[in-house]
Amino acid sequence: MIAFLAGTLAHKATDKLYLEVGGVGYELAASTRTLASLGSRGEDVLLYTYMHVRENDVALFGFCDEEEKRVFLALIDISGIGPKVALAVLSSLQPRMLAGAVATEDIALISSVPGIGKKTAQRLIIELKGKLEAVFPASIGETSTDAAAAPSAATQQQSALADAQAALFSMGFSAAEIAEAFTGAPADANSEALLKHALAKMGGGQS
Repeated sequence: MIAFLAGTLAHKATDKLYLEVGGVGYELAASTRTLASLGSRGEDVLLYTYMHVRENDVALFGFCDEEEKRVFLALIDISGIGPKVALAVLSSLQPRMLAGAVATEDIALISSVPGIGKKTAQRLIIELKGKLEAVFPASIGETSTDAAAAPSAATQQQSALADAQAALFSMGFSAAEIAEAFTGAPADANSEALLKHALAKMGGGQS
């Protein structure tokens, strides 16, 4: 079992990266959150990892922190939820946002993830109830309270991000560029503010 890899970032694509470790290149699938957290080619990187082994395939997944890895493991422990779906969830929802959505049974927010319908969202809530407390032992109660107080705000935030992402896609930016462009954006920003932040970060506008 490979717990983590520390090496040099050799390449970053829309859904994966190449990491050079001691002259060996590793291909790791990753969420847009993890890809956005990485620097430029040639920079030193440490990623927590999970190796998924199937009969005719071995895949390596990378995570920017242990929190994301543990949520990923909780997701793939659910019958019918594979690594690709788990990465889609983590690419759309921050781990703590997912924990809050599960705690408050926010089906709308979870079903906003591409490929996750209402029935699957309901099943995720049922299956993850209690499991994420192990990931956020000190803050799950606080997260649940905050999310319960304003579940619609979280949904609106996710909608604003989706609108801003769609606008950048229409401009011809790649998924990797878009994922990185929103790092550091204010948590309560609307779609217009998010788009302005992203364009400024990519050199296409000013903040």
